[in-house]
Amino acid sequence: MTIDAVRRLQRLAQRVQIREHRDARGRRTPILEVGTPRRGTVVWLHGFGDRFDTILQAAPHLASEWRIVAPSMPAFGEGWVDPDERHTFDAYAGWIEAVLRDAGPSRFHLMGNSLGGATALAVAARMPEEVLSVVAVDAAGVRIDGVHCAHVEMSEGHNLFEVRDTEGYERLQRRIFAKPLKLPRWIEAFLYEEQRRNADWFIRLGQDLATSDIRVTGDGWQSYLDLPSIAAPTLALWGDQDSLFPVSQGERIASAVQNGRFEQLEGVGHVPHLEAPKRLAEAFSAWARRIS
Repeated sequence: MTIDAVRRLQRLAQRVQIREHRDARGRRTPILEVGTPRRGTVVWLHGFGDRFDTILQAAPHLASEWRIVAPSMPAFGEGWVDPDERHTFDAYAGWIEAVLRDAGPSRFHLMGNSLGGATALAVAARMPEEVLSVVAVDAAGVRIDGVHCAHVEMSEGHNLFEVRDTEGYERLQRRIFAKPLKLPRWIEAFLYEEQRRNADWFIRLGQDLATSDIRVTGDGWQSYLDLPSIAAPTLALWGDQDSLFPVSQGERIASAVQNGRFEQLEGVGHVPHLEAPKRLAEAFSAWARRIS
């Protein structure tokens, strides 16, 4: 069995629908949809090097009450790839805003991880009437003086996603997960080769992101996102073992937006939707009840 076959079976089992958005240049963004909108819709934005369908790990814990809409982020997975673009935080916000205005629900909760979390925050600033709330899961976009994070590493030319050998792949897994997932060897081998093939591209994307404009500067911190302009209720939800973006960055996001709250997931790393999908779903559902 191939990894593509596994993905097809997973989509079939969960009754996933895939539709496409085309921008003015004809670039295609696949959009995954699953679940029943009894309580509403949540738009999910995945992170750097991830795919839109990894949210299917958490979907079984949400789909009976929520419609999940997950566009593929440009430059990753099944999203469009355009080497002529400059992949900054502002660019991602503009691209996803266009998709959601053209093909998204009228009102929705917005949840994203890492780069997707930063994009979710930026989109919330651009779409205040449509976004009911934001859940920023281990989000990128903030730098704090004296705090080591992935932004600092990339600006210094050290991109964790530049995987050239098995040692680099194992290092990436240790950094992303508090406890690396146990996967069949053939899946691990496929994922390693995928990372290795994308090494040069991921370097390019990291360099692009490092050139993003600083939007806000505070006392000992700065952000690529206009956090004070975000009025929607915002939950900064963080794995307490995140080594890419430490919890202090989540606390800063929660304090910088107009209506923020910070919560931790104990024993979890950078990607809760893969490491603790049920707990992520429970945290989102509790948050939605809290603000309703």
